[in-house]
Amino acid sequence: MKNEIFQGTIDHTGIVVPNLSEAVTFFTEVLNFEVLFKTPPMKFEDDRLKQSFGVHEKAFVEGAAFLQYGGKKIELVQWTDPEQNAGAKPADIGTAHLAISVTDLKKAYTYFENIPGVTVRVFSPIGFFYITSPWGLEIQIVGKDLSK
Repeated sequence: MKNEIFQGTIDHTGIVVPNLSEAVTFFTEVLNFEVLFKTPPMKFEDDRLKQSFGVHEKAFVEGAAFLQYGGKKIELVQWTDPEQNAGAKPADIGTAHLAISVTDLKKAYTYFENIPGVTVRVFSPIGFFYITSPWGLEIQIVGKDLSK
């Protein structure tokens, strides 16, 4: 029996970034995302962030921004946490990537090759390629044909 409470859609995907301002600039100026809104820092004297998010009791949110691309939303959030680690490798369990579609895959490849700090991988035999953002986020670039 299908659970009837899950009849909605995916609302957004959250991505932790090391510098919110730089990440917003990358997503808006390099990837053509639109900023929907930004949230202020969240820091409390009690442990509500630990209770809500499962983070260290001294962790706090420097800020967050919600953006969209093609009607799909992402949240960029910058945490300060004494136990914070750098990102996992692409093959590590639980690792995720963001995939965006473009109108011209070959032009996109050339475009990303000229963006400082972006690593561009070779084309996949099935028609996409990956880039790595300056802070290590894996982003799959797919043509419109693959995203249908």
